[in-house]
Amino acid sequence: MSDKGKKETKMYIYITDVVFVAWNKDKGQLLKRLRGKKSRQKLADEIAAKGGECSHQNIKKLEYGESESVSLKVLEAICFALDISLSDFLSTVEVTH
Repeated sequence: MSDKGKKETKMYIYITDVVFVAWNKDKGQLLKRLRGKKSRQKLADEIAAKGGECSHQNIKKLEYGESESVSLKVLEAICFALDISLSDFLSTVEVTH
């Protein structure tokens, strides 16, 4: 049977409706790479200085893929402190019309 003419359904949600983001070892390795040579404690201190909350122990768990999910609030704080985009950790779809 051919897929010709079959319509693909896509669902879009507002990021404000997201509470947790699925996490895995690949995302943990990405976090570690994006953190670079900055220590986990230094990153945790920078997150706290910018009004966020995330301990160096939590960062370690994320980097080792020991967490199945991370709260959007924590992930946003990490991204803000690293000056990176939240989209680095989310599956995104580019839509053009």
